[in-house]
Amino acid sequence: MLRIVVDEREKQSGVPDELHDLGATIDYRLLDVADYVAGEYGIERKSARDFVSSLFSGRLFDQAHRISEAYETAILIVEGDLEQQMRKLKNTRSLWGALISAVLDFHVSCFFTPDPRQTAEFIITLARGGRYKGGPRAPSLIGRKPKVGDLKRVQASIVSSLPGIGPRMAEQLLASFGSVRKVFAASTTEMAVGARIGKARALSLNRILDAPYKASKTTPLQSQLR
Repeated sequence: MLRIVVDEREKQSGVPDELHDLGATIDYRLLDVADYVAGEYGIERKSARDFVSSLFSGRLFDQAHRISEAYETAILIVEGDLEQQMRKLKNTRSLWGALISAVLDFHVSCFFTPDPRQTAEFIITLARGGRYKGGPRAPSLIGRKPKVGDLKRVQASIVSSLPGIGPRMAEQLLASFGSVRKVFAASTTEMAVGARIGKARALSLNRILDAPYKASKTTPLQSQLR
């Protein structure tokens, strides 16, 4: 069952109802950052009107900074008729400047949807790891194993392979502790405070690192020998 964490203040937006209709389990919480959380994705949803308003109040940039710090992948969804809101602006370059800043300065990916239904469709697709599957595949930029001789890339690849730890977070952990072994040996407090990855992520990471491995009754080698 697909589970989406939703900020309680989003109940009246119509999106949670659409998510439920699409088969998602909704977990309402009072979130400090983001409106929706799906896996490693933190999603901020704004109506087109609120997007423009938050741009001029400066709230947009504060939220962009906070969500990019809190989640490995930060996403902004602008929902509604943005063109209508743009017609009210004297200078539309301020809007494009805000989007450029969100993407380049805060590493927030921006998407546009016409209504709550399509917002829900987008979140569901994202939560399921949806990618374009028709036609030729785009070349992978980060999925290839680095050569053993490229030590820095090997180190980053090992750490970023952990759930919830992407390339940027891996570099942060390695810079803080100095080696792969020290990253894996770090305590929850050292990760949360020393490496600044947050208590929840540090706890989740150490649960994975400390969990006992349960081997299957028949190993691949044993099955080949039979």
